[in-house]
Amino acid sequence: MEFYEVINKRRSIRQFEDREIPRDVLERILDAGLKAPSSNHQRKWELVTLTDKSIIRDLAALIRPYPCRIQEPRTPQQEMFKIAYPRQRSMVEESACVILPYFKQKYAFDNPKNDYGLMDYGAAWALVENLLLAATAESLGSVVHIPVKKEPEQIKTFMKIPDGYYLPALVILGYPAKDALLPAQVKATVENRVHWNKW
Repeated sequence: MEFYEVINKRRSIRQFEDREIPRDVLERILDAGLKAPSSNHQRKWELVTLTDKSIIRDLAALIRPYPCRIQEPRTPQQEMFKIAYPRQRSMVEESACVILPYFKQKYAFDNPKNDYGLMDYGAAWALVENLLLAATAESLGSVVHIPVKKEPEQIKTFMKIPDGYYLPALVILGYPAKDALLPAQVKATVENRVHWNKW
């Protein structure tokens, strides 16, 4: 798939077929993630990659689905809430693969003396974006779940992650279901979001 086609086709998919992803496909996606730029060129990443459905289901049990009271969405954001909130757990359960992109956290994110922690956090999201784009290039669906509240510690305990590692998101992969729900996209274009040489 041509690069700009990949960019335009990438969407958050939250419903998946019951179908395994071949190992060589996953290895290409993981390799693409690890090619991301990193803070100080350290690449202190550890990608815990789950393909065992029993482990994925146990992990999903730690994820809290959110209720959504929106019945008639009026904006793309409300439409996304209606689709996404109730599926936070089920999209993990249905997936063929969950990648936990941990990184070694040396600095706090809110350290008033330096912003190095934010550099590591930003680099982790560059890795995540590479994973999402590579999955799209492989005709897979993908979505992220950002762990909140008790989830980070529960996932860390469940997966026996060493101390000092931080999880910015779960990257969830699978073959898209034929009837997967997709909210309308907010229009962000060069014409309406780019400022040339001044605001």
